[in-house]
Amino acid sequence: MDIRTCTIDDLESLVPAFDKYRQFYRQESQPEQIREFLKSLIEQEKSKIFLSYENDELTGFIQLYPSFSSIGLAPIWILNDFFIFGGSDRRTIAKGLLDAAKMLCDASKAIRLEVTTRKENHRLHKIYRDYGFEKDYKYDYYFLRLSKDIPASNMLK
Repeated sequence: MDIRTCTIDDLESLVPAFDKYRQFYRQESQPEQIREFLKSLIEQEKSKIFLSYENDELTGFIQLYPSFSSIGLAPIWILNDFFIFGGSDRRTIAKGLLDAAKMLCDASKAIRLEVTTRKENHRLHKIYRDYGFEKDYKYDYYFLRLSKDIPASNMLK
């Protein structure tokens, strides 16, 4: 298994994988929009994407967005996208991608890595718990729906 940072050269192999990921969450296939979205993020360095490969075949990815804690006076990272769709040992791939995310956090002196996932995604909950993530029982998560026309916002119902 090989974990590496995504570059613009990886865009064409990432687009179909990202499309598959979105379809898993009941979003329509939109390869051209995905290509433009990811291209912008990569070129403008607005996110960090790590890719896992096994025998030169893309098997998964993890995408993180930078943010900050005003209370902690330090950076934090938001784990937004995490998808494993191939490989011989998905648990090892998951750990490798999470290790890459943790190393990014350490290098940027971030004080935490945050993730939100659906309550019924029990497999992912177990992966996060086994890795050492702690469940937050102190705070509630809220969002403000800005447009009912944007399909991704429907995902949060």
